[in-house]
This record gives sequence, structure tokens and C-alpha cells, in this order.
Amino acid sequence: MLLTRNKMLLHSINPAQQVGVEIGPLTNPIVTRDMGLIYYVDHASTADLQAKYANDPATDISKIVAVDYVWGEKSLTELTQDQQPFDYLIASHVIEHVPDLIGWLGEIRAILKPGGVLSLAIPDKRHCFDYKRHTTRTCDVFEAYLHRRKRPSPRQIFDYVASAVSYQGGLTWSEAVDDAVKLTHYHSLHDAQAIAKSAFESQAYHDIHCWVFTPSSFFKLLDEIAALGLLKFEVVQLYETEGCEFFVSLRAVDHPVYPSLIQPQPEVSKTLSKVLVEENKVLQEQLQGKHLEQQAIEKKAEQERQEYEQARSHLQACIKAMESSKFWQMRMLWLKLKQALGLL
Repeated sequence: MLLTRNKMLLHSINPAQQVGVEIGPLTNPIVTRDMGLIYYVDHASTADLQAKYANDPATDISKIVAVDYVWGEKSLTELTQDQQPFDYLIASHVIEHVPDLIGWLGEIRAILKPGGVLSLAIPDKRHCFDYKRHTTRTCDVFEAYLHRRKRPSPRQIFDYVASAVSYQGGLTWSEAVDDAVKLTHYHSLHDAQAIAKSAFESQAYHDIHCWVFTPSSFFKLLDEIAALGLLKFEVVQLYETEGCEFFVSLRAVDHPVYPSLIQPQPEVSKTLSKVLVEENKVLQEQLQGKHLEQQAIEKKAEQERQEYEQARSHLQACIKAMESSKFWQMRMLWLKLKQALGLL
């Protein structure tokens, strides 16, 4: 049975019995207040969000949730100090936006209980406007961590703007791109130059995808962050790409995780299912081969048994014929007479 998006995000989470945080819910929270005790965090207040999206036809500002904490100047630990620790935190399409990914993960770990769950929905670059961008490298997130970066760099802004594409008119898509010609750039290089230069000079915040992932590149990144001793989470669940996004659940631990522990165990995985189907096909072919081989052996054995029985029956018939012949009977009397006379 296919799982819904919300069920994948709520893996290992029970909102009715736990206290949690959701980052950036806007108008569509994964956990509503009637489902359990939940606190909403965003980069702006409710009023500021309503003003920001006032002219956006895709956003009903009357449905924007009441924001409990504005995360920006203060750390998440400082903001939530009266309510922490929490049982879980949900962030749907957030991690790719944060300027300091390692620092962001560290702040979230600081407000979770040991064993608490961080549930992520992450866009897959192969199925969205990031298609032409390179996947994020560990050196990039490590540099941002050293600088404690609070806003995207001019380099990231330039790359984001210059590389943004649509496929058959859409910003996201579920199918694999089979013809690069169908990809259309939204902006020119001059647009990217102007926007990045303006951001650098004004230090204005530009909300962009700072980081770019596929499921495999994300786990490689986690593995290398763990190798640096900068990760206090272990992977508990991976749901591979559905539509334009994939889903990951991480569990908070007390000590930095060793890279060998970064091993996702998919519950519902397209790749895993494909592998299992192929393995099952191979096993079925092997079993069929063994079955045919066994049938051939049994058939040959039966033929040899029948040939033996035929030969045995023939010999028995010959012996019986000899024993019933007059020559055989006279010869047997002659042998007995010789034996009696001591001639044998």
C-alpha cells in the first residue's frame, strides 16, 4: 500500500502523545493544533508573512498559521527555552534554504530529547528547477558552518538564479527528464549577476535553495559530516523520491554518529523494490533451472530403470526357456550321474 505524504513525514511520530515543532508550515501544516501540542516556527511573524504573500494568488493569507517563534536573530535554543526539549521537529522543504546546514542541524538537536525525531521533506534536484545545478559538497556546507553564515552567499544566489529551469512549463515534475532541450531557463546570466551583486552590496536576505540534493548525495553528505564529528543524528527511515521530493527521518543521539551508522533502511523504496524484484527474478530463474535439471535426472533414471527391468525380464525368460528344454533336462541328469560315479 502506498503511503501518503503526511504518513511518511510522521514516521516514528505520534502527535497526539508528543510535543513537537514544525518549521515553515505557512498555510499547510503537517501537524495541526487539533492533532496535538505543536509549536510553529518561521523566519517571519504571522503579520509579516501575510504582508509578504498578500499579492500571491497561490496563497490564501487567511490560512497562514499563527507563528509561535520567529527564528532569525535568536537561536532556536534561546527561542524555545521555556518549552524544550521536544519529541520531534518537522521541516518540509526547509533544509535546502538554510545558509548554515551543519549549524542548523546542531540547533535542532539541541532542542530535541535524546531519541527525538527530525522529519524532513527534501526536493530532489532531478525533479525541480535545480535540475542543472551540481549537488552540494561537504566542503561547501563546512565553509558555511565555519562562517556561521546567516544569509546565502553571492555565489549561491548567482548559481540559483542562473541555473533555474522549467520542464514543459513546470517548476517541478515527477517523470525523468529525457530531453534536455525541453528545459527552459528562467533568467539570463546578466539577471544572475545583477541580483547577486545587489545582494552582496546591500546584504539583503534572498530566500533561495542554498543546497541541492538527490537521495544518494544527501546521504553521502551526512556520512561525511558524521566523519567530521559534526552530526548527532542517526538515520531511521528513508522514503525515496515521490513526485519531486524524498523523505528522511533522523533520530537524535547523544554523541556524534560514526559514518558506518549512516545506513538508511527503506520501508517503502522504489530502488529497493526494483532490486528485490530483480533478485527474485534471478532466484526464480535459478529455481526453474534446478527444477528442469532435476526433472532431466529423474527422467534419465527412470529410463535406465525401465531398460534394466526389460533386460532382467528377458534374461529370466531365457533361463526359464533353457530350464524347460529337453536338452537342459538330459544334461542335468547326466551331471547328476557323473557326480554319483565320482567323475566330477
